[in-house]
Amino acid sequence: MPSPAAAPSPEPRQQELTIHPAATGIRTSDRERQHVVERLHHALGEGRLDLGETDARVAAAYAACYRADLTPLLADLPDGPVPTSAASAWTPFSGSSAPPWTALFTSAVWRARVAVLGARADAQPTAAQCRSAMLLALVALAWFAACAVLGAAMVAA
Repeated sequence: MPSPAAAPSPEPRQQELTIHPAATGIRTSDRERQHVVERLHHALGEGRLDLGETDARVAAAYAACYRADLTPLLADLPDGPVPTSAASAWTPFSGSSAPPWTALFTSAVWRARVAVLGARADAQPTAAQCRSAMLLALVALAWFAACAVLGAAMVAA
């Protein structure tokens, strides 16, 4: 009978990556870059960064060659692990997690408001504005589907 101490743990624990500022000449890994991107997305979801700044920092994180290049990207953000839930975990290829769909939808509504209405870039959309945007998106999708069906019927006739 195997001993209980030899039994494997049911779930492997995620290790928290730490980027040391003193390691200036050490090249960074894909995993370290992805960790920084996850922290930046989490900061976006919390409202600590706006979308434009997040995009710029994510691009800089993916372009980083050395660990020292990653340190300034997180310097003004609080330390701590990125909480992930089962609903927001998404790992098809790289083992990374993406922001939840609600954060992505809110971001899309925010960009549309800025582009179409010229709204202030620092104002986040309200829940009512997100609901209105969802309704408009569904109406546009239904209109597109109806036009596609009618167009196909006209071509076939």
